[in-house]
Amino acid sequence: MKNFFNHIELKFANLLSKISFMLLMVVGLLMVYFLFKEVYNLVLLAFLSESEVHYYDILESILSFFIFFEFLTLIITSLRNKGHVSLIFLLSLGITSLIRLLLTYHERLVGVLLIASAILILIIGVFVLKKFVFPNDDTADYF
Repeated sequence: MKNFFNHIELKFANLLSKISFMLLMVVGLLMVYFLFKEVYNLVLLAFLSESEVHYYDILESILSFFIFFEFLTLIITSLRNKGHVSLIFLLSLGITSLIRLLLTYHERLVGVLLIASAILILIIGVFVLKKFVFPNDDTADYF
């Protein structure tokens, strides 16, 4: 009887793994669609008249493009590694996302300092992981 339940458990886990793989591919295709939509919007904004508001719209569109690009990179890395993503890769995505936020956030000094502190903490985390947790890891799939 225990063998029967182990067999069902293995089949069910395999089914869920295939479903998650297929859904991850669908999300990847959606990210490609939104990436091209953002490029289209960026091209349209480039041909509009000059103004200060226009500059911020273009900057926001460029930053949105890179966010979609990073999510697409995350999905590709996950698909290549059968659902596994390196912790250093995720920390690197967090660092770049916070840097993009820092480029556009100018409202309060305390917020800027908090974002800069979060970036510093993530950089220290990447350093600790590379130096002490994964010292012999020569793979470069997290960049």
